[in-house]
Amino acid sequence: MASPLAIYKLIILYLLSRTEGEIAMDRISSFLLEKGYVNFLSLLNTYAQIEESGLVRSRIAQDRCFYSITEEGRQTLSMFRSELSDEIIGQAELFLTREGAVLRNEQSVRADCVPTEGGMYNVILKVLERKEPVMEIRLQVPDKSVAEEICRKWPEKNEQIYHTLIENLF
Repeated sequence: MASPLAIYKLIILYLLSRTEGEIAMDRISSFLLEKGYVNFLSLLNTYAQIEESGLVRSRIAQDRCFYSITEEGRQTLSMFRSELSDEIIGQAELFLTREGAVLRNEQSVRADCVPTEGGMYNVILKVLERKEPVMEIRLQVPDKSVAEEICRKWPEKNEQIYHTLIENLF
């Protein structure tokens, strides 16, 4: 039987493999903590280990960390998936079903701000469909607070902006 730490890693890999995208760290954490699988310190250790070992990739956006599974992570999951009980798989599937719309939105609407050498900030706003950009807007703004505010509003305003662009361009 696998150690608890190995089970935590496998649960994370399973969740990531089933979304075909990325999941915010706080969403994964809430699932694992809510179900009582892990305590907070063990969870932080688990994240560090799976990233260091190349099983997942991370991306920081809007002060949140998003994880996606790597090919090595997929191979590891396929070798050790039998260590996950039917109960754990069922709970993970229920979580993915219940949170599906939120997870899809977080995967398909992205906003990043990147500092430039000249002290400005590039804001990169995207709407993705099946990991391909449907719309991408790049802006250069004078300071970090403006860039962060644009990134914060993007998830709630992207559809309105898309429709406005389409109406005005066609």
